[in-house]
Amino acid sequence: MNTTRLSLLERVRDLDDASGWAQFDKLYRPLLMLYARRRGLSPADAEEIAQECLEVLVAKIQGFERRLSFRAWLHRIVDHKVNQHLARQRRALSLGPEWLEEAPATEPSPAQIWEQQWDRTHLFYCLAALRSDFAPHTLQAFELYVLQGLPVAEIARLLGMTPNQIYVAKSRVMRRLREAYRRLIDKLYGASR
Repeated sequence: MNTTRLSLLERVRDLDDASGWAQFDKLYRPLLMLYARRRGLSPADAEEIAQECLEVLVAKIQGFERRLSFRAWLHRIVDHKVNQHLARQRRALSLGPEWLEEAPATEPSPAQIWEQQWDRTHLFYCLAALRSDFAPHTLQAFELYVLQGLPVAEIARLLGMTPNQIYVAKSRVMRRLREAYRRLIDKLYGASR
């Protein structure tokens, strides 16, 4: 292991590394909360789930083994906490069997929600880090087109840009975002996620 650049996971194994835990919390608390929200929990319940997950991580990070990806391990923890919470809600509300019917095929599974939120959290973290590298109108065009899904003609009208400028902005930001994402994942978790 490169001793000059400890991964975030190695840093949080040291429970006294307050800066490592602060960075960890800043990155993962929003991911845990978004996942819980996408699974149907209220904002307050999602915050509670995130806190419970972080408590589990503090208690178990020393035993984490690299044979399992951190991504999968964290997903198991948050999924378990969300499922426990939903089970408590079902018992409390005494809902009938119609609630237990399988969700329509169009709704994403918990695993799909986790994957989407994992990627989004890391991508938004990277995008925030890249903000100073781009002109404001370039980032605004990217966000309107890629993140909000507005039509190119509407973005061109709003920002006074040509459609070609919007496509170029999207391409430039996407290329840098992909590079930043790969570097972040490698820095945090090594070659495997």
